[in-house]
Amino acid sequence: MADLSMKFCGVNFKNPVVAASATPTRDEECMIECIKAGCGAIVPKTPSPAYLEQVYPSPCYYVMYPEEARRGGWYSLYSSAFLAEWPPEEYLEIVKKVRPVAEEHDCRIIGSVMGGNLDDWKKFTEMYAPVSDVLELNMACPFGGELEGTKGNLISGNPELALKVVEAVREYTDLPLVAKLSAEGGDLEALSKHLAKSGKLAGVHLTHRFGGLEIDIETGKPILSGTASNGYGGPWMAPISRKWCARVAMSTNLDINGGGGIDNWRDSVAFIMAGASIVQICASAMLRGFKVYRETVEGINSFLDAHNYKSLSEIKGMSLPLIKSADEVPRTDTAKADAKVYDPDQCIGCGICEEVCFHHAITVNQIAEMDPAKCSGCGLCSQMCPEKAIRLYLHGEEVPVFWEGARGHMYEAGRKY
Repeated sequence: MADLSMKFCGVNFKNPVVAASATPTRDEECMIECIKAGCGAIVPKTPSPAYLEQVYPSPCYYVMYPEEARRGGWYSLYSSAFLAEWPPEEYLEIVKKVRPVAEEHDCRIIGSVMGGNLDDWKKFTEMYAPVSDVLELNMACPFGGELEGTKGNLISGNPELALKVVEAVREYTDLPLVAKLSAEGGDLEALSKHLAKSGKLAGVHLTHRFGGLEIDIETGKPILSGTASNGYGGPWMAPISRKWCARVAMSTNLDINGGGGIDNWRDSVAFIMAGASIVQICASAMLRGFKVYRETVEGINSFLDAHNYKSLSEIKGMSLPLIKSADEVPRTDTAKADAKVYDPDQCIGCGICEEVCFHHAITVNQIAEMDPAKCSGCGLCSQMCPEKAIRLYLHGEEVPVFWEGARGHMYEAGRKY
């Protein structure tokens, strides 16, 4: 069995799988379920003193494509339930009860704090630091209180304000500090570099979900709470978060907590290859249960064993030196591939390839025929072919167009080695 342990912000984690600050960690019972499911760490929900942020609308969730969510496909989770459902003082007592169980199972606690003003940031830091191993500064939640005229999610878009928060919190704890940044915060690489210069931040969490608006077109009414700031996430956003993960990993020495769209072990492996040390999972556990955490740990281990990796550290950041800048990527003026039907017996003459070819290079007469003078080598026809009868070739060699991406092929997300 491979070694799944990772060091994050100077703290040892038995594995990289973290239950995110969300519904799966809402109360004592849920946090203990996450711990017993094998999580390397849990993040309790962010407390808020505001009563309206403790009381959720009903209903507060909307699952887009639930049938896909059940079988590990593509889905979106729309939510208006975020912060802790108890006042900060009461929620602290809940976390205190969980702490001994976490220690018994070698599970870390990453405390999550947020304040409407700097005094609140300091107060909650003093309260939650004693029950935490690492402290996450929630600069991403749109439901945070006012701070210099802005809302929580916009702190991620204001480098000077974000730095002011980090500096204020640092005065009240020696714990490693991690900034949780919003996907809507602008240039998160520049922000991370700015925060790193202070020397007061150990890591970043990339990224928090997006804010979204869904509308019932029969009535024209916004669904759920009727606002335009409900949380919107799912597997579709993982490549966006992973981009920031890689960029920050290549430009700073900050430890990275991958988040945003991580649904399973495949997503987790991809984030670690992009430079993350640990990964946070929320939506998939909400939609498929606590077993997702155990399955993710087991899936990562099976992947490592299947590839003869002895430890998780062997794959951490392995993709970073392979990432090219735009001017390094070969273009069609020097490396144009051509599409061909590699097996005429496999082509069923459905015409899909002709419909999606915007270079007018394909005609279908019983089977597809390609005009190499018009073919741009874009690969769209081969990927849309239901029989995979079309392949791309460059200088006589096949060019990959079917990748084992982080999500795998359709409906394969839950497959294990």
